[in-house]
Amino acid sequence: MSDPRQHEKYEQYEGGSAQAEQKLFEELAQRIVRIQRVNETSGQLAGPDRVFHAKSTIAVDNARLRFHTDLPLGLREGFARPGAEYAAVVRYSNAAGVPAADAAQDLRGIAVRVVVADDETHDLLLLNTPASHAANAREFVEFAEVMAGATSTAQVAYRFLVKLPRAVGRPAATRMRKTLQKAVARKIASLSQERYWSQAPILWGDAGPVQYQLRPSPGGPPGPRPDRADRDRLRTELAARLRERDVVYELCLQRFVDEATTPVEDASVQWPESLAPPVPVARLTVPRQDLDSHEAVAVARRIEQFAFTPWRTTDAFRPLGNLNRARDAAYGASSARRLGQA
Repeated sequence: MSDPRQHEKYEQYEGGSAQAEQKLFEELAQRIVRIQRVNETSGQLAGPDRVFHAKSTIAVDNARLRFHTDLPLGLREGFARPGAEYAAVVRYSNAAGVPAADAAQDLRGIAVRVVVADDETHDLLLLNTPASHAANAREFVEFAEVMAGATSTAQVAYRFLVKLPRAVGRPAATRMRKTLQKAVARKIASLSQERYWSQAPILWGDAGPVQYQLRPSPGGPPGPRPDRADRDRLRTELAARLRERDVVYELCLQRFVDEATTPVEDASVQWPESLAPPVPVARLTVPRQDLDSHEAVAVARRIEQFAFTPWRTTDAFRPLGNLNRARDAAYGASSARRLGQA
C-alpha cells in the first residue's frame, strides 16, 4: 500500500505551506467564475457553461479501458492490474470557453472517466499538446482573464501582444504565445488521429509521479479533406469513422526522473521522451456505434451534466503540481455555478 503522504516528497507549495497556497487558489477560483460570466456575455450564452471546453465534439459512455497483461510490475497499483478492464466515459471537446466552429484555431481535449466500481472512478484529462502554455495556476488565470471575451482577430492580437505582457511579464507572455501558436497551427483532419497529453503529473502509487498520454493506435485511416463549411466537421468526421470501426488509443505513462528533467511544479515544461520514455500500460477503445441514434444523443446530453476533474480519483493517484492543485477549487466553483449548485 502506498504512503498517503508520498506526494509531499515531490511538491512545493506556493506561499510556503498548503494552507497559504489554498487561500491563493480560492481567490483564483473566484476569478475563474468571473471569467465564466464574461464568456456568458461575449458568447451570448443562455446560462453558465464550462469555463473551458464548452463545446463537446462527441461524448459516449460505452468505451473500455483494458490494462495490458504484461503491465510492468512497478506500475501495478490500485485499479491498474494486468488484464483488468473497466467501462469508461469519453468526452471530446474544443478547449475554448465559448462554442465556436470546429474550423476555428483551438486546442482539442479528451476527458476519460474510468469506472472501477460504484464508489471509485478516475478522471483523466488531456489536451492535444504536450505542455501547458502556463507554468502554474497564477499564470493560467492571468492568461484566461486577458483573453476572456476576445472575439475578433484584432482583439486576440492586441491582448496577446499588449495586455498579456503587462499581466505576466514579457518572457512568460512570449513563451505562452509561442506554445499556443505552435499548438493550434496544425490542421486537424480527425480527432481519432490526434495524440493527447496530461501536461501535468499525477501520483501513481509507489511508482511516484507520472504524466500520461493517449496515442492513436497505428493503422487507422487518415482523416478526409476537411469541409470548412461544416461548423461541426470534427464531429462529423468522427461520427462517420465510428459508424465503420472502433477508435483505439494506447494509454502510456512517463515516469518522473528528477525535478530538473521532469518538473512537477512547472507545467510549461514538456517531459522529454528521450529521458522519460512513454510506457504503454493500457488500451482505450471507443467502440463502433451510431452517434446519431436517439440513445447516443441522450447519452451525450447526459454526459454534458458531468463535471470532470483530475481530483475525481483516489489518494494513490492524486493530482500533483501547482496547476493541478488549483484545479480542485477552480473546477468546483465553476461547475457548481454551471450545474445550479452554487
